[in-house]
Amino acid sequence: MATKKSKRRNARSRTVAVIELPVPKPTTEVVTEKTYVTTEPEVEIRQPGTLAQALTEPATAVVKPKARVRKEVVSRSRRSA
Repeated sequence: MATKKSKRRNARSRTVAVIELPVPKPTTEVVTEKTYVTTEPEVEIRQPGTLAQALTEPATAVVKPKARVRKEVVSRSRRSA
């Protein structure tokens, strides 16, 4: 028995429905970032390193400045390009 072969359709003969999509407008993202640097004093107690120093020298307190950096995003807005 002979089997039927399916005919191949040419790709050019197919019809495709055209759908119009809305094209988004180009936009620019504006991000404003503020940086806050806070310097606080930090007290550090320095102990003597050896037993001989501990018997002859007292522990000393040292004040060191410690900087803390904090970043904050303030605003995000979209503008048309």
